[in-house]
Amino acid sequence: MTGNKSFVFKFADVEVREREFCLVKAGEVLPVEPKTFRVLLFLLRNPQKLIAKEELLNAVWGDAAVTESSLTRTIAQLRRLLGDEVRNPRYIETVATVGYRFLCPVDVSDSLNGQPEPGVSLVTSDAAPRLQFFRSRGRWLLSAMIAAALFVAVGLLIQRRWRTAEPIRSLAVIPLVNLSGDASEEYFADGMTDELITELARIPGLRVVSRTSVMQEKGVLKPLRQIASELNVEAIVEGSVARSGNRVRITAQLIDVRNDKHLWAQSFEGQLSDVLSLQNSVAREIAFQTQVALAPAARTNVGDNRRIDPAAHDAYLRGLYFLQKREADISVAYFQKATAMEPGYAPAFAGLANALHSEWVIGLVPPGQAMPAALAAAKSAIQLDPNNGEAYAVLASIETDYEWNWDAAERDLERGVALSPSSSYAYLHYAIFLDAMNRPEEAVTAMRRALELDPLSFFMNRHLGTTLYFARRYDEALYHLRQAREMEPGKANFVDGWVSAIYEKEGKRDEAVNADLSGLRIQRPKINIDRLHSVYQRDGWKAYWLARTEAMQPDANEHCMAYYLGTGYLRAGNRDSAFRLFNQAVDERCYWMVMLKVDPMLDDIRTDGRYSDLLRRVYSHE
Repeated sequence: MTGNKSFVFKFADVEVREREFCLVKAGEVLPVEPKTFRVLLFLLRNPQKLIAKEELLNAVWGDAAVTESSLTRTIAQLRRLLGDEVRNPRYIETVATVGYRFLCPVDVSDSLNGQPEPGVSLVTSDAAPRLQFFRSRGRWLLSAMIAAALFVAVGLLIQRRWRTAEPIRSLAVIPLVNLSGDASEEYFADGMTDELITELARIPGLRVVSRTSVMQEKGVLKPLRQIASELNVEAIVEGSVARSGNRVRITAQLIDVRNDKHLWAQSFEGQLSDVLSLQNSVAREIAFQTQVALAPAARTNVGDNRRIDPAAHDAYLRGLYFLQKREADISVAYFQKATAMEPGYAPAFAGLANALHSEWVIGLVPPGQAMPAALAAAKSAIQLDPNNGEAYAVLASIETDYEWNWDAAERDLERGVALSPSSSYAYLHYAIFLDAMNRPEEAVTAMRRALELDPLSFFMNRHLGTTLYFARRYDEALYHLRQAREMEPGKANFVDGWVSAIYEKEGKRDEAVNADLSGLRIQRPKINIDRLHSVYQRDGWKAYWLARTEAMQPDANEHCMAYYLGTGYLRAGNRDSAFRLFNQAVDERCYWMVMLKVDPMLDDIRTDGRYSDLLRRVYSHE
């Protein structure tokens, strides 16, 4: 198939019309992007041949500096269009680390007369020589060296061309593609994405979207411009990671979505023990390409160049993976393993502190068991790395939620935000502290920044809603709470209680009860919801809350249940029981008691002397 002719390719129920740039499957014309169509054409022109990735990249993208992740994304789009599967392919086979093969026999005809093309072999026979080529170590090395030289040359040309471009002030790191060929290695690719985000988030003047939001783009086939619009960024970093034996290879490219220009692309390869240095190199290159002026402290402290035990790093990545899945107990075990193997590894200690804090918050362990260990881990991380913003943020969250050490919490939060200005969780913890200090408008500002950094996060939207509730901005609070509920309907129980409280403060008791029962139905399935609804309809508001509180008594030993029972008795008009339970909540170090000053639910008791006693207990370290 040479010359200027165009052809019609047929296989299974698919027809590909080259001249018309058209893909038809089962009689239906399917929309296909130009690059995707050209990749398909190249495969169809070489059926049953093993095509190297470099060959496909050169044939379709030419001199454009792109990485294997672009090809991986394009192949995934083709599979989706054709209804193909990775593990059981009918059409496109992936040969790990090498390339792709089109499996299905192809009928080819001239697009003008519909006649079969003379001399076209429908089943080729040179797959074996191609495989032999890739098995030849000497040729493979020569090919790799030539490809690397071309890659660097193209990268330098692009670098010179765009060095005078408009500086980039915001970017997102799309989840790195796992090129290991093993689905069980996803945690490694996700963890490397996390670490790259963390490194870039240290750079002053550069807003980096947080992990929760970018992970929602994993495996989603969207144009990069659309992803950038959803995340409100000017640039995208995408790439891949492959681990083989004791070596790791990271490829990355930087795309300015304002003009769809590839600014930079590069591969980094080395021993697993040097993975921190590799990540640091990637972060520094991206920082240079975004043309952000690094402060001297940032230039010396971005990244970690020391060697690390690969097994400890692997345990750390697994700890991150399970922490993001909110499986805090498993996460703790992996972080403990990492710190035992590498006692000087600051990020592992910061991760351990975060996981232990999460164990307590979600009620897996009592505070006396988790929090002293979390505090020690956070302090160890800071001692090992005084510039670890994550460690300062988690230390401050412990000082706020558990120690009630307000001066230390403010100092460490300000330090954490300064060191990690793109950390949404640092701003979230700062918002919690500001509410505890009865500075609700400042808390709203901090949470808006957190949401800007993590716009697709359920919890950031939910927490902005709760922060607006504490600021008595109820309509805005409802908007963000509903946004969160739409994002993850399965987590409605984390939203409905706040919606109920807002309706209550607005005097809409029917709506408040309905929202409360909606959340209760998910959170406490053993409670008779219909009975509680009947009590409200028959006997009214106070009777409802008395019955509801009594129904919760079997769970009275849960952490912070004293606070929830106390607010129930308060609504039922039983202040004595409410204050008894609030004092019990202080004894148990319930984290909700830090909201004493700002919680609208307590407005009616602020003139009661017993409320002043509670304030003294929380804010004077009794």
